[in-house]
Amino acid sequence: KGQGAGQGPAPFDAEDLTDNTRLWLGKDYSNFIAKDWVQLDRPFEDNVDRGCVPRMPWRDVAAVLHGKAARDLARHFIQRWNFTKIFKNKYKDHFYPCLLPKSHRTADHLPFTVPGAHSAKVQILRSVDRWSSGTCENSIHSAYISTIENSQHYIYIENQFFISCADGKSVHNGIGDAIVNRILRAHSEKQKFRVFVVVPLLPGFEGDITTGGGISIQAILHFTYRTMCRGEYSILTRLTEQMQGQWVEYISLCGLRTHAQLQDSLVSELIYVHSKTLIADDRRYIIGSANINDRSMLGSRDSELAVLVEDMEMVPSVMGGQEYQAGRLALAMRMECFRVLLGAESEPSIDIQDPISDEFFEGVWNKIAESNALIYDLVFSCLPSNSIHSLRALKEFSSVERLFQSDPERARRELAGVRGHLVSFPLDFLSEENLLPPLSSKERMVPMEVWT
Repeated sequence: KGQGAGQGPAPFDAEDLTDNTRLWLGKDYSNFIAKDWVQLDRPFEDNVDRGCVPRMPWRDVAAVLHGKAARDLARHFIQRWNFTKIFKNKYKDHFYPCLLPKSHRTADHLPFTVPGAHSAKVQILRSVDRWSSGTCENSIHSAYISTIENSQHYIYIENQFFISCADGKSVHNGIGDAIVNRILRAHSEKQKFRVFVVVPLLPGFEGDITTGGGISIQAILHFTYRTMCRGEYSILTRLTEQMQGQWVEYISLCGLRTHAQLQDSLVSELIYVHSKTLIADDRRYIIGSANINDRSMLGSRDSELAVLVEDMEMVPSVMGGQEYQAGRLALAMRMECFRVLLGAESEPSIDIQDPISDEFFEGVWNKIAESNALIYDLVFSCLPSNSIHSLRALKEFSSVERLFQSDPERARRELAGVRGHLVSFPLDFLSEENLLPPLSSKERMVPMEVWT
């Protein structure tokens, strides 16, 4: 707000940020599918027109560690620093000293802990190779596989990528295969078992999705759909071979979306899932930097960090309609995820306590995801969409008038039915197209592993 000559600054309410379009300063107001970041040396200059381009929200999950686990993290960075100091010529002078780690003997002498912290079994996990740290390790991949294989009731996954199901050629990590095997085991033993997967509706590359999204977006979509539902190696193809349509009782594939008012118009945008999290059985979880793809998981490529937490303190809960001892930390994190995604914070009637009951999995999780997707499709004709199977259909689709344009009042009434942010993943989007880069494109000239 402006101020007149001789007047003091206008009153400012720190609690009320309604309509504060400068809450996200400069490039913090971003939508990298509309336009990727440029001129990063000018962080306070806008990258998109905030009057007509909605900001793309992000979703992330992080962890704070104390004690010996924190010392292990420090040792990792010290190892990488010293490795670089020794083997990279430009750092060999005395200006860059080698570092020594502190002893584990004093790790539990904590001058400060984050409020609400609890004790747990903690293991630091890494993806590193000889080029980055002087040793080879892919313990993040091993922990994901082990956690999935040993899970008893459910696994919940949030990840920026979902590229898996090894074929020994283009994809090598086995996380998708572990999910298939665990579901097949539950099916053969007639056990109740649930898999929740939440990933971005579109990859985070610049591109106009109304014309197909560009080669980079399509390439990542190819490998995502190859993991989920297309081709002989996909999760749903392999499950369908063994149980026909019963796979819907075991696995749910979802994304996130939201809506708001921008200037005088209703707008919708996907929520970009950037978290890399797995929760199992309300007793253990993994949080880190590793995506579910070969780049992050194999160890020989990108270097990554993660933490495996197993609860020691149990609290009473419910699992499959039975009394259950859940881990304090894992349960709290899963409940917080579900509250946000399902809108349970503003809708007390939504019961999220039992994650595997039929009432929750079918009557809450899947029902809300499907209902939200239908509402957004009705109001905004959102992309990606299950109704668009080809680029030709996509071209015709772009000229259709949307409800939010033709009847804004009805659109608002429909949007009142949205709960939380969860939407079903559009498994049939561009299903008739080959989404790999064309042979004539520069993207096809790079190794295929760039996309995996």
